[in-house]
Amino acid sequence: MSKSIQFLGVAGYKIITPAGKHIVIDPYLPEDSDYFPVKTKDLGKVDLLLITHNAFDHFGNAADVVKQYGCHVICAVDVLHNLVKYHNIKRELVIPTIWGMDMEWEGILVNPIESHHWSFAIKDDGTFLSGPAMGFIIHVDDDTRIYHPADTGLFEDMKSIGEIYKPTLGLMHVTLPKIGPTRMPYQESYKCGELSPETALIASKRLGLEELIVSHYVDPENDDVKKFVELVKENRKKGKYAPKTTVLKPGEVFEL
Repeated sequence: MSKSIQFLGVAGYKIITPAGKHIVIDPYLPEDSDYFPVKTKDLGKVDLLLITHNAFDHFGNAADVVKQYGCHVICAVDVLHNLVKYHNIKRELVIPTIWGMDMEWEGILVNPIESHHWSFAIKDDGTFLSGPAMGFIIHVDDDTRIYHPADTGLFEDMKSIGEIYKPTLGLMHVTLPKIGPTRMPYQESYKCGELSPETALIASKRLGLEELIVSHYVDPENDDVKKFVELVKENRKKGKYAPKTTVLKPGEVFEL
């Protein structure tokens, strides 16, 4: 069986493994936005859900996905609390973990990875949920290891992640989403995302990535996305580090 990854928008992806497992990551799938062609009902099958952190554009429609497909979830404890207490998800469906505690569920191997970012949610009753953001390395098969960094900033130990886990494909964020419901309050004050195009390229080099998919946007014409692609092209002309780079539209499927 073939293997593929579908871009859902922002940092959301659906991976299909050669063994026929369907893995969804950070499913932000707003029903009222035409920028997101894939909705919860369109996912078809979900065997495992990974949630990197509690931000609205990453936690997104996670509860709807679990309720519709009955899948298990791997996440940190603050996300578990959000799902169980505030979205009535069955506790036995949620498997908590943290950096370094490798997980396997129904033959799917996942490495939870450090992410230099925040994870929080403020609930209607005033409760403040907070915990560690997590990246994940998903073992699609023996040859393909996909790295989802959550919204990490640049950090030196990315070199160790590359050396230890040897990711073959990175989903590298280079910007902040800037359309419709994904806009942040005071977004005009943020000059870049957690990784800028420049630092995203440095991070990719530290990770040893030979191939990556650009991430964390809705519109592929986003200025930062185009700038990142140009930086890679410039490096290639100069004989410098230049990974194979793909930009997808929301809903588009990439064969691995």
